Amino acid sequence: MKKTLFFTLIFFLILPVFSQTHISTESHQSSVTNIVMMNKNGGLDTSFLSTGDDGFIVKWTGDNLGEHYQISDVGIKLVAISPNGNDIALYESDGGSINKITVWDWTTLKRKYMKKFSDSITALTFSANGTYLIAGTATVDGAIFIRTSNWQIVDKLKTNTSIVNYIQTSDTEKTCVMYSPSGNLSYFDMQNGKLKQKLNVIQGLTQTLLFNNNYFLAGVRDNTIYIINAFKGTIISTVKTTNPIILSSPTDNNLYYLENDEKGNYELKMLENMENKSVSNPRIIKSFKGPRGQNSICSGTKNFTNIFLGSRNGTIYKADTEASITTTNLQEITKKAYSKIYDIASNDKNEFYFINDNSIYISSYKTGFVEKISDSMGQNKIISYKGNLILWSKSSKQSVSILSIDNKTTEELFTPKNSIQNLQLFSVNDNDYLVEIESNSEVNIYDFKTKKLRNIYSGTGIQDAVLANDNKVYISKSSSTLPLVPLICVDINTYETVPISLTGNVAFGLSTNGNMIYGIYLQSNEEVKSTYVFSYNISNKMISNILKFSDEDSEAFTYLSNSTLLTNIGKNKVYNYNISTKKRFSYDRTASIPIKTVQNTENVAILNSNGSISWCNNTSANILSDWYLTIDNQWYEF
Repeated sequence: MKKTLFFTLIFFLILPVFSQTHISTESHQSSVTNIVMMNKNGGLDTSFLSTGDDGFIVKWTGDNLGEHYQISDVGIKLVAISPNGNDIALYESDGGSINKITVWDWTTLKRKYMKKFSDSITALTFSANGTYLIAGTATVDGAIFIRTSNWQIVDKLKTNTSIVNYIQTSDTEKTCVMYSPSGNLSYFDMQNGKLKQKLNVIQGLTQTLLFNNNYFLAGVRDNTIYIINAFKGTIISTVKTTNPIILSSPTDNNLYYLENDEKGNYELKMLENMENKSVSNPRIIKSFKGPRGQNSICSGTKNFTNIFLGSRNGTIYKADTEASITTTNLQEITKKAYSKIYDIASNDKNEFYFINDNSIYISSYKTGFVEKISDSMGQNKIISYKGNLILWSKSSKQSVSILSIDNKTTEELFTPKNSIQNLQLFSVNDNDYLVEIESNSEVNIYDFKTKKLRNIYSGTGIQDAVLANDNKVYISKSSSTLPLVPLICVDINTYETVPISLTGNVAFGLSTNGNMIYGIYLQSNEEVKSTYVFSYNISNKMISNILKFSDEDSEAFTYLSNSTLLTNIGKNKVYNYNISTKKRFSYDRTASIPIKTVQNTENVAILNSNGSISWCNNTSANILSDWYLTIDNQWYEF
């Protein structure tokens, strides 16, 4: 094996964010995870926040307009708003290894604090005066206290709390009460850190809430709402329900909740406080017709006489608590105005193609005219190829086909055996090839001349693959699988496999000009986590680090066009790096995280996670405009 040279010329990335929100009536792109009131000025502000599994946070105002901003590329599971009305704490998680708390200043869209956790977060709240951000963790240590004046963790309590899913402080911040699903309601003295009282209560409650001046604790278990005397720990009422969502806040005297029979029928019900001793039987306030199945209501809150609800498909609804005997339809405040773009590609005429749910179009920044080329035929990815388009679908076994733009006909190229993870086009020695990855385990190559698909490499943990001018496929992978390196090359004729001496846990996001390989790799251990953009010279075997981001970014990409390398390392910017001069600048992101770029002789087009396109100048950091495709196939420019 030839020795690999390693050269480091790193630009360290410091990421101030100068971003902007996007105001529209659009819904979330996936399930709404939380709805919380902003509650500025003592609760007089009727605006509220919604968060989603799409990583967006949206501030909704009384005119039903939402101020959208994508915080994360994973779901936002919990949210807490500081009493100052500006700081917003979030728990971001992919449901697996990614678990972190971040705090953002909503007025500047800048992140003020971030901490990663190895376990999930079970509760998140600010203390009554905002002195502390308190988080419950899924460990025996339980809750942690973060002082907001310097964002440092402090030892506030003398004993571990164990796992808790509800935390609330008194208005004076002298007492903190926590509910543990193991069946404890504990009161702590925040001045001396000692446990004041521990009550044995029912186990396994979710949607826990103190209400009625903290007299009552409510929670749900097995489609039953339990009302507990919060000072004695005794159950004062149990109410059988169907898929309940508790809507009340701690300031409510009565408990409001929404029932759903899974057939599109909803009932708003109320348990009335009876002189702080008991609650009434359920009283039906009103009935609604609403979404069902995968679109059903999954979150909500009550504010005075208003109720705001979120669904599994991202829609936001509004209702009120005025009693009625008439069944009405839930009122949507979100309205679909835009069509999401899933992929873009450029041609040699400074035009670009894009694909949405139904169709494929051609347009250009100069004209702004949108022309439909063809139906999308259920595909969601496109590759420009000699005046034609190659159509394929990510995470699907759907056939790969080629669309003739001139005569609007399609021809099937091949059908994958497993779901396609990635597909790229390459030209080597006047031959054209598609390099395909299936299910992280196979690298295949399709020869346009022979019209045959053949396997080049099989393994595990495969991330990406590119074909270079030396007739070798360079494959990025996890270094935890044999061979124990994150980058290998395979000769497409002899199938000889050679490991490349790139260090790191995993490599991905490859691109090539035929002679140089560019990509991303992660180096991670318990103390240090870094992401690098690297280059590999196939002639002299030299590896060079180009950019470094001092954190993990497992979704970063590289895109190569002539002497320009584009990458979104760090998520919040797209970096334009000139390979010849080694100079760089960056394009600030807008309301959504960038996920792909294409470039022609005039512009850079950035495809964002929400399906919008940001147009940029090739030679400067100027963002020219943001384009959203309307549902009637016209561009709406911001």
